[in-house]
Amino acid sequence: MDFISVPIIVVCCYIVGELFKLVFKNKQEAYNYIPIITAVIGGALGILIFYTNPEIIMAQNPWSALGMGIISGSSATGTNQIIKQIFKRKENTTNKEEKEK
Repeated sequence: MDFISVPIIVVCCYIVGELFKLVFKNKQEAYNYIPIITAVIGGALGILIFYTNPEIIMAQNPWSALGMGIISGSSATGTNQIIKQIFKRKENTTNKEEKEK
């Protein structure tokens, strides 16, 4: 139960990033702020978890909880890119198969 807070923060930040994309669907330049927003939300969640339930986050002080939260929030952006690349690769292989027929 030591690192249960990290996946929770990643999932929450991923959802916030997806909601941000839905809200600003027509403004592609707003997408540049998603990594910053997820890092800030992750930091806030790290601090919140540290003060509300410190045994599920492996942090000795609020600063390390903040750092853990920021890193977890930032990894939500990386998770988004992994998912995007997987689906892009599947589309490319499907398109290549259709062209070969």
